[in-house]
Amino acid sequence: MPEEEPDEAQTPRQSARDQKIEKILVDAHRRDDEADIRDVESDKRAEAADLEAFLDTSETYSGHGERRAAALDRSHAKSDRQSSADDRAELTKHKENPNAE
Repeated sequence: MPEEEPDEAQTPRQSARDQKIEKILVDAHRRDDEADIRDVESDKRAEAADLEAFLDTSETYSGHGERRAAALDRSHAKSDRQSSADDRAELTKHKENPNAE
């Protein structure tokens, strides 16, 4: 059986759909990368606040704000990852049923 060659002449609709899919995947990957960076930075800030509290002998602790900000960053990173996963899942559904738009 001869191998099928890829169809070089895509319709404009297919090309536009492929570009849309590529953009969704690129955006999802970018959001994941940004979420990773926020997680690392928020962990560093939380660790610095913990260290400051541990070493502080003045009995006044001001690290709650930093911990709260770090927790918010982690929450936003989680939300971005969920959005990225949802976008990828939608693409999978579309691939299984390409005529549904």
